[in-house]
Amino acid sequence: MDSREQLPWSFPPDVYCIRRHLPTADYALEGDTEFAIERKSLDDFLGTISTGWERFLREIKRMDGWKAKVIIVEGDFASCCFHCKEGEIIPPDHNHPRLLPQFICKRIGELSLMEVSVLFAGNPGQACALAYHIFKLRMEELENESQGESK
Repeated sequence: MDSREQLPWSFPPDVYCIRRHLPTADYALEGDTEFAIERKSLDDFLGTISTGWERFLREIKRMDGWKAKVIIVEGDFASCCFHCKEGEIIPPDHNHPRLLPQFICKRIGELSLMEVSVLFAGNPGQACALAYHIFKLRMEELENESQGESK
């Protein structure tokens, strides 16, 4: 995990985490230079796709050639949108009230066209579980690749 993580995810006991500076993203497998996961709180994600967009595009550029580009957002997509409850329009549940759902959808679309997967997980625990399973699959993939090379 990146050394700048302030409240790191709590992986299961069978996962050994090392804190060190990662040039891009927040979590990666030891020695894997083609895949990592970027972790975002909902508010951080919304700030990143608005006022932090140019900086974020530079980070995505550093991921060129990667196997996959993944952002896990610790929040629900529905929290980005207006809701109707008993005929009343309820504003989105985040700290960026000027970001309309249409803008958020546009940015997610732009990220998708840059081959960036934006995965919404309801909370940090669910986000960690999702990352854990993605990393397990990536480990299997790397092991299969190394076995193919050794044959």
